Amino acid sequence: MKNPITVIGALLLCLFFAETALAQQNSTKFIGRVLDQISGKPLQGADVFLVDLKLGTTTDEDGYFEIRVPAGHDADSLAVNYLGYNSYRVLLSAYQNRSTIRLNPESLSLQDSILVSAERLDLVRQEIPHSRTTLNLEVIERQGSGEISDLLKVIPSVRVEGNDISGRQIQIRGSDANEVNVYVDGILINSLGLENAADLSLIPTESIEKLEVLKGSNLALLGSGAFGGVVNVTTKRNLDRTFQLKTKQGSFASQYYIADVNLPITKRLVFNYFGQLHGIEPEIEFFPGEIRTQKSTNNDIDTRKQNHHASLAYYPKNGVWTTRFFGYFLDYEKPLWQNLRKNYLLTSSYRGDIFGSKDWDATVSYIYSDDEIERERIADGRIYDDLFDAQRFTAKLLKKFISEKNEFQFFTEYYHDELDRNTGILFNNARSSVYQALVYENRISFGGVAAFTNQLNNNPNWTWKTHIGMRGDILAVGDKYISPTAGVQFSFDLGAWKFTPHANYGRNIKFPSLLDNAYVFLVDLNSIDTSTVRLEPEENNAFEIGVNTSLNPDGNLFRELEANFAVFRNTAVNKLLDRPFEELTILDQVGRNETTGIEGSLIFHNFMSLFTLSGSFTFLDVSNPLLYAFKPENSWSTQLDYVSDFGFYLTATYFFEGQSLAWFPVESTEPGLPFDIGTQRVDSAHDMDMSVGYKFALGGLGLSLQAAGYNIFDNSGYRDYLLKKRSFQVSLGVRM
Repeated sequence: MKNPITVIGALLLCLFFAETALAQQNSTKFIGRVLDQISGKPLQGADVFLVDLKLGTTTDEDGYFEIRVPAGHDADSLAVNYLGYNSYRVLLSAYQNRSTIRLNPESLSLQDSILVSAERLDLVRQEIPHSRTTLNLEVIERQGSGEISDLLKVIPSVRVEGNDISGRQIQIRGSDANEVNVYVDGILINSLGLENAADLSLIPTESIEKLEVLKGSNLALLGSGAFGGVVNVTTKRNLDRTFQLKTKQGSFASQYYIADVNLPITKRLVFNYFGQLHGIEPEIEFFPGEIRTQKSTNNDIDTRKQNHHASLAYYPKNGVWTTRFFGYFLDYEKPLWQNLRKNYLLTSSYRGDIFGSKDWDATVSYIYSDDEIERERIADGRIYDDLFDAQRFTAKLLKKFISEKNEFQFFTEYYHDELDRNTGILFNNARSSVYQALVYENRISFGGVAAFTNQLNNNPNWTWKTHIGMRGDILAVGDKYISPTAGVQFSFDLGAWKFTPHANYGRNIKFPSLLDNAYVFLVDLNSIDTSTVRLEPEENNAFEIGVNTSLNPDGNLFRELEANFAVFRNTAVNKLLDRPFEELTILDQVGRNETTGIEGSLIFHNFMSLFTLSGSFTFLDVSNPLLYAFKPENSWSTQLDYVSDFGFYLTATYFFEGQSLAWFPVESTEPGLPFDIGTQRVDSAHDMDMSVGYKFALGGLGLSLQAAGYNIFDNSGYRDYLLKKRSFQVSLGVRM
């Protein structure tokens, strides 16, 4: 059998040169950008088309469009339409290539027969200024992976660890995974993970419309306890009748079966269902406590996952009611071990006007998690089981005010969390409990962000915005905590160049998870204990200075150059020293750590009218690896994207991760001491991902074919379990 790398490479080169030749023959590419005339903000999703040819496209999130005009159609007209704005039309002969088109808003009188969608308040843009990276639907589909972790490799200061038991967990700027808040359509899903760390494998990539990574601790609206940052996922919402089936087959006997159904019941009522079945035989042995040790092969491991997401949306004239159900199920089996996990999420929300008052966002959600782990000892036939039942109820209300150029966003939120954890032994058909903990928490939070916009001498090209944020948390026991934040952002528009520097500083509070409280100071599981010691909240003080720069040249070498750079420092105090070498054991709460870093990225859009080239780097200094273990000292990546006008595309990503360090127990040389503290290192590794695909229409169907290889060099061995093992995958999708 031929090497899969050789086959993919040969196919990639042949298709690339064929498509490039066809794309450049007898056609002219027109490029432009669509902006709001008043605010200067880019308009995403504007319709751009040729009037006579009926050939069109839409603008991307930065307002850019590209449209190729066949030879002999110079007399055609270019038109731009966007709901709520006056239309634009110009003869192609009069259009100056690479021009900026500014649309004027217009007043609309919509009839009842028109379906109106009210979007969630954009908390991301209203937050304190910070570093942010966005992946849209086009980029996500092009990379084709079933794992979000493969999408994040090119983003500076972001890494993913995990396995099929703990899940795929994200770290940002040297944080731990439980210091990153993950939201899906505005719902925090951290509680679905055992350690209050969100499992990214709960979110199928095929259901994502947009994925945003917000870096930094000072996020008043979204970032309570998020010392590293926030991941904000927006799932697809389609108002048309659509049906999609997709299957992916790959290494480790992996199989994905995906269905997406969107059914408008009436003009104002829409039902959507998204489901995924996923099976894999990972072949790698893993037990808790072995996260950074070498693994051995085991061909008797079987993993089955299911994701189900159903929603019902009703659209009145000035808002949207949405009810959602989300279910995630895991069955992980191997000899002497089984993990059954069931997670349910039910939420109802309204966004829009209330009694004539605009910009309200109200959400109520309930999460229930049932997790069962069984492991058997061969020596005596005893079966140890761990049973987890977790519940969270939240109610959140947000309101936005606009006063001229100033914006004010306020919120209040109520939390109720419960965790019932029971450890027992099954022997001779009888079960005895060896440890039990029932803990709960009630908390009320409130806060907001005020943003004040100013211009220099009324010049719209020279502006700055001052942000002031505050978050307060009140516990049921009466403890109160205040987290102030502040930031400033400047914008300098110098023709082809645009500079946007920013800075922020603030305080953040993280409340230890219920699981941490259930195991506080517990070394031996030998008694029933329902009265646990409450851990004190952790505190983080952080600052960040960064700048975003863009260049839109008049030449044809590239359409836009985008550069981002940031320097940051996080100081965490009262940090938990938990589980450095023993499973589920907290030793102390004494820690202080300073994490200092530098990150940057560079992107050439439409380079040589063919590619998008991007690169990123991160340098990280962790002062106390006892508290923040195994954080790579440096990392970098580079990525090439090519998308033809005829449906062919390819993506290639090369990435490097430097060595990391942690304190680790070693055999003690002192009498009476069980261990000394030594060090352990993980060596650096580099690897490469590649995907190639083709989209085309056949009758009334839209078809997509793709082949992809991940971690092609296989340089990390068994170190990180499956996440960084070589794998190949082919997929076929059909959309009606």
